[in-house]
Amino acid sequence: MMIWPVLIAMTLAVMAALLVSVYGRRGEVRESAEHDRAVFRDQLNELERDKARGVIGAVEAEAARNEISRRLLRAVPGGLPRASTPWVAALSVLMIPAVALPLYLQRGNPKLPDVPLAARLDGAIENQDFDAMIAKVERHLAGSPDDVQGWTVLAPAYRRLQRWNDAASAFANIMRLGKATPETIASYGEMLVFANEGMVSAEASRAFSEALKLDPKLPKARYFHAVALKQEGKREEARAVFEHLLADSPADAPWRAAVETELMIAGMVDGLEARLKTDGNDLEGWQRLIRSRTVLGEMDKAKGALAEARERFKDRADAIAALAALAKEVGIE
Repeated sequence: MMIWPVLIAMTLAVMAALLVSVYGRRGEVRESAEHDRAVFRDQLNELERDKARGVIGAVEAEAARNEISRRLLRAVPGGLPRASTPWVAALSVLMIPAVALPLYLQRGNPKLPDVPLAARLDGAIENQDFDAMIAKVERHLAGSPDDVQGWTVLAPAYRRLQRWNDAASAFANIMRLGKATPETIASYGEMLVFANEGMVSAEASRAFSEALKLDPKLPKARYFHAVALKQEGKREEARAVFEHLLADSPADAPWRAAVETELMIAGMVDGLEARLKTDGNDLEGWQRLIRSRTVLGEMDKAKGALAEARERFKDRADAIAALAALAKEVGIE
């Protein structure tokens, strides 16, 4: 019976950790979400102004509005409205023992017979046990690491489960065993990008370059090559790659929306900057530009916009204070 005090203590520890997590991070998540929502709302407003001035057509404006709206919705962190109500969070945590105890008594009883691992793996395909199927292939590859067919099976399985690092390793093994196609090399780079939260590392960039040497028209490699150029601050080169990729893409290509979004949002931000060059007395416009550049990862351009805005508003103490607060908020000072 000594097990029960241990289980109770563990349950209480988990409940305490969950409550601390809910209430401790709520403000941090909300602040980040508010920043992203402010940027996307600014982009929607700028889009309407561009449409009114005739800078962008109605069809293009509608497509851009839909994509920005989707990004705005994604900026709302899941569960935040409920977490903001204390009794809901507390009730959810208290439900843990209420649900766990009956389940344990039914399925966690130590007197129940175990399902042997070997039996589970042997019946993985018949039972459509995806995790067991992966485990079975992994066990096979532990003894036969040069079986390229095993890695070919695991790579897309890991990608489906969003196990990006494992997927990258699987694609790397396929390449190591001499079965690298342009698509495999590009997929290896793609997994590295996803594992790195969207940033194109030097290793990933080399993979995309190698894939393009073998197949200059490969859409995935061209797309991420453009993303890498954009992240390096080579905006015009990135735009050219995106435009050529879009021109070569069929109307129903699944990647068209992503390419169009990159071009439209980049065009809107560049259009805002161009307008401020001629009409630089719009403080809110400068603030939108600085925020947008930081969201796009263009920190050098964000700092440049901040410096230019400070120069234009150097005689206005309120504007200088607002710019200083913004710079601190977006992390460029």
